[in-house]
Amino acid sequence: MAALVPDLPKVEQHIVEMTNQVRREKNLSTLKVNAMLAKAARAYAQRLARTGQFSHTADGRNPGQRAKSAGYEFCAIAENLAMDRANAGFDTGQLALQAIAGWMNSPPHRANILMASATEIGVGVARAPGATPKFISVEMFGRPASHTIKFEVVNLSGATVTYAFEGKTHELKPRLSLVQSTCMPGEISFSKPAGFFSTATEIARMPAQNGKRYTLKTGTNGSVTVDIGSRTNPK
Repeated sequence: MAALVPDLPKVEQHIVEMTNQVRREKNLSTLKVNAMLAKAARAYAQRLARTGQFSHTADGRNPGQRAKSAGYEFCAIAENLAMDRANAGFDTGQLALQAIAGWMNSPPHRANILMASATEIGVGVARAPGATPKFISVEMFGRPASHTIKFEVVNLSGATVTYAFEGKTHELKPRLSLVQSTCMPGEISFSKPAGFFSTATEIARMPAQNGKRYTLKTGTNGSVTVDIGSRTNPK
């Protein structure tokens, strides 16, 4: 009995669809196919299949370098690899399902599929030479550089304040400012730190927005308020 032969372009499509199905189940955004990421993924799948190597650095480069060589400027990048073989071969849906199942059962690969900052995807699948059907699948995840979130916090109040973002707390003394860039959308929490006779108090909490300036000012009765405006130099 002849081995099953999958339709590789359809396998790639199914992998994208299954990845997005998993993300929807976790209330994450669906990923759009990016032609440059797909180009990088296919080229690397073909290389791994041709050479018999299997690692994220088999060509002497890392996933980010391969993405850039394909023209993809990124804020965040990640890559999954799968190698599947069977004497009976695979039908189209079976090969895609096997790749996804393997990734979902591996914590690092699962984390890539569920990467909250990712917005785009590219998939490549190639068959290796040899009598036993063997296939290499490469799945790349990206967030383009144009989606970088950059904001500024300016403390014009007379008090030291803190703001928490991405699990880190930053202290900002009076008349100082800080510019932060991130790939991950998130919430900023502004607070007045605890003193000798007072406890820490939250000033405000809001989503971080690209190109915004958050200015802390002294309000009535010594309170601190947050004014939101646009940065004059967003670069």
